[in-house]
Amino acid sequence: MGTKSKAEEWDSFYQSHNVFGKAYPELVEFLKQINPKKSLLDLGAGQGRDAIAAQQLGFEVTAVDISKEGIQQIRANGIRGVVDDIFNYTLDQNYQVILLDAVIHCQPEDQEEEKKLFKAIEEHLHQEGYLLLLTHQWDMREKYLEDLFKKQYPTLRLQFNNYIEHIFTPPQSEEESIMELSFMCFQKHKNQ
Repeated sequence: MGTKSKAEEWDSFYQSHNVFGKAYPELVEFLKQINPKKSLLDLGAGQGRDAIAAQQLGFEVTAVDISKEGIQQIRANGIRGVVDDIFNYTLDQNYQVILLDAVIHCQPEDQEEEKKLFKAIEEHLHQEGYLLLLTHQWDMREKYLEDLFKKQYPTLRLQFNNYIEHIFTPPQSEEESIMELSFMCFQKHKNQ
């Protein structure tokens, strides 16, 4: 990693256009079904592929990312962008949808700050709102998250956990890459 900060690493990475390709079709199809469309918070938005797709569908989008370069690209699309680490960002309103795309890793060194973030999300999600969690596919991670939400965030109930494949061509590459992801949807309900 050298002497560059995490933000500088991402800024450098995002110099290339559309690094991870387009928004996942499965995510776009799910967002299309939500009516009426209100507010969506994209935490760890990168260059904005999900934020842009959500805005085009009619959501009022706020995108947060540690990368100034990524947020500049998002703002160029007329989306409210905030430069901040998602684990330091203070949620300042309630949202209909909160999206975490490939930013939750469930590693022991990450779990405490991830739990704090999940608590803030639970507190700032509209009743019947959705937490959409996309993680790199790994059965142990999915089981950990399912158990964690049942125990610590009982108002956020798992609606589905779907496997998706995302095919894209990375910058400076001629070969396609495949990301295998879990698409987990939690919906906020009253605690019973």
